[in-house]
Amino acid sequence: MTDAPEKCFITNEPTTNLPSSLDGIEYSVDYYGNKLNFTFHWNHKNSPFVENNKYILLGLIANQKFIPNRKHFLDNNELEKIIKTANVPNMPRAKLDNLLLKLYEIQDREGNVVSFHSKDTVEYFAITCYLKNYTEFIFYLKALVEMGYITAKFTQTKDGDFFDDLSLTFKGFEQVVSLQENGEKSKNCFIAMSFSDDVTEIRKAIKSIVVETGYQPILVDEIHYDSDVTINDAIIKNIRKSKFLIADFTNQKHGVYFEAGFALGLKRPVIYTCSKDDFKNTHFDTNHYPHIVYSDLNDLMVKLKDKIEAWIN
Repeated sequence: MTDAPEKCFITNEPTTNLPSSLDGIEYSVDYYGNKLNFTFHWNHKNSPFVENNKYILLGLIANQKFIPNRKHFLDNNELEKIIKTANVPNMPRAKLDNLLLKLYEIQDREGNVVSFHSKDTVEYFAITCYLKNYTEFIFYLKALVEMGYITAKFTQTKDGDFFDDLSLTFKGFEQVVSLQENGEKSKNCFIAMSFSDDVTEIRKAIKSIVVETGYQPILVDEIHYDSDVTINDAIIKNIRKSKFLIADFTNQKHGVYFEAGFALGLKRPVIYTCSKDDFKNTHFDTNHYPHIVYSDLNDLMVKLKDKIEAWIN
C-alpha cells in the first residue's frame, strides 16, 4: 500500500488513508457531505487532459453518474474515457440552457426567489451544472439576465461578484417549457429500427425500457403526421425533438443508418443495439461504435436500461 496524497486527485479535498492489502493508493474523501472512496495505482499522476477536465468528473460524481469503487483501480486511460464519453453540456448554448433548467428545478414554485444559503452552496450547484468554476457560473448567470430569462441583483465584493433576488421571468418559464418539450432537454426518445413482424418483440422490449427510464418512445410508424408531410420530414422533425436515439440494426434496414447518422449530426446521443446473430452483418461505418449486442430479449432489456441510466439520465 502507498500513502495517499494530501489532496484527492479528483476532488482536491483532504484525503484519509484506507487500510488496504492492494498494491496501490486507497483513500476516502468527504465531498460536500458525501464520503467517496478512491483507488489508484501506486504511481498515479493526472494526465494534462484529466487535470484540465476534472470539472466534468466532479459533475458526474455530483449527479451520481460516476461513483468511484474502492476495489476498482482508476488510471488516466479510464478517466479520459469517462470524460470523453460523458453526455454533458459542452457548448455555450447547451451550458446556458442546462443552467436555466437547473434553476427551474430548485425553485419552490413559479415566481419565487431561488435561494442559495452560501457561496459553497452556489459552488456545488455550479458543479452539478458541469460548469468549471464559480466565475463561469456568474458569466452564464449574467447571460441569462441579459436574455431576459431571469432577474437578479449583482454586487461587487472583495471576493468577486455575488448575487441575490434571483428568479425566473415569464419568458424564462416559456423557454424552460420549450427546452423540456424539444431537443436535447426533452423527454423524447426516437427509436429507429426495422418495422418487420419478426422484430415485434424487440420493439416491445425497447419501448418498455424507454418508458421505464422516464422517456417517451417515438417510432415514426406509430405517430400521426399531416398528409402533406413526407415520412422523411416526419422522421427529421421527431429526431430534432428527441433527447437521444436508439438505433437497432437487426435486419440491417438502410433507414436506421440514415436516422442514426442524422441524430449524430445534431449531436444527439445514439445508443446502438443489434441482435447477436445479426451483428456480423452490420456496416463498417457504424460497427466500430460501441453496440449493445444482445443474445435475447432479457439481455437487451438489462443492458439497455443500464446504458440509458448511466449515459442519458
